[in-house]
Amino acid sequence: MTVRTRLAEYKGDKVAVICEDCELLKNLDGDALLAEYGEVEMPSILMPIARSFGCKRTENSFYDRCRLHYHHSPQEWAQMMGYINPRERKENELRFSDLSRWHRLYVHCNCGRKSEADRERLERSVGKDAMIADAVRKLVCKKCGMKGTAKIIVRSPPRD
Repeated sequence: MTVRTRLAEYKGDKVAVICEDCELLKNLDGDALLAEYGEVEMPSILMPIARSFGCKRTENSFYDRCRLHYHHSPQEWAQMMGYINPRERKENELRFSDLSRWHRLYVHCNCGRKSEADRERLERSVGKDAMIADAVRKLVCKKCGMKGTAKIIVRSPPRD
């Protein structure tokens, strides 16, 4: 999801605004707003929208000012903030930079051999922003000699 900053990006969509002080939650038509205000940046139309609702706090710039802002669903907010639910994230999408220092990498080869990978060495060879799944092409099995066919599993050690 990309963050939409211009009013034209809401063409055909609803624009939700909320003010907790006034107990107001409105879904406005993006096309109607575009016709009224034109092609503008989104933050610049909050005060005119508040004035159209009859808000007296728009005159104040410091104390007791209008606090109307855009409203997003929890899922939209989480996506805009970059939060990804760990249950939804797949292991093949993880990057080395996503791991904490206590995470361990285990390599499972197709031949049946399993071993713990030297995480720091592997991270240095492919880069901190590389996908963990992409690091497989660097690994060679000591048992069968195959390269790039293993699977990397990310685990956290049990708590003491």
